Amino acid sequence: MHIKRIHFDEVFDAQPGPGNFSFRSHGQTQYAVHLRRGLIPQAGAAYLIAFATPGDWSTLLGWLDLQSGTSRLKDMTWLAMLDEIGTLAWLAPFLLGGVLLFAGPAAALAALLGLLGYAGLRLAWIARRGQRVLRALAAARLDVQAVPAGAAGERPLH
Repeated sequence: MHIKRIHFDEVFDAQPGPGNFSFRSHGQTQYAVHLRRGLIPQAGAAYLIAFATPGDWSTLLGWLDLQSGTSRLKDMTWLAMLDEIGTLAWLAPFLLGGVLLFAGPAAALAALLGLLGYAGLRLAWIARRGQRVLRALAAARLDVQAVPAGAAGERPLH
């Protein structure tokens, strides 16, 4: 996870409904950015942005508004969990049906228990990831107070 401080010098091409916008920061332009529906930062705002891959907006994990102190995750934890459960629920009948057909009921039961264990681990990982992102943003907020106002600080976190 990488956290980068971004000062929105200029915000343009804003689409308030879907929340798409472009911005300039420290002489660099970034097009077609999306934080969340309806959220467009004001020009002059400063955010800490958490990325899975440095500078790749498609891997955005969360952000913290330095002025208000509000932090958010890109995907709400419960929605990410529902998405994971939906994926597993869609795949489970095919997997279990195939195992039952080709390997018998004992193997199908073992596959079901394995699938449930995997689902539990994935849900725990999603919850921990959200907590890690929010804690990292809070810690980076304390660090950013020591960084001069015009500097763009970036800090890799593991």
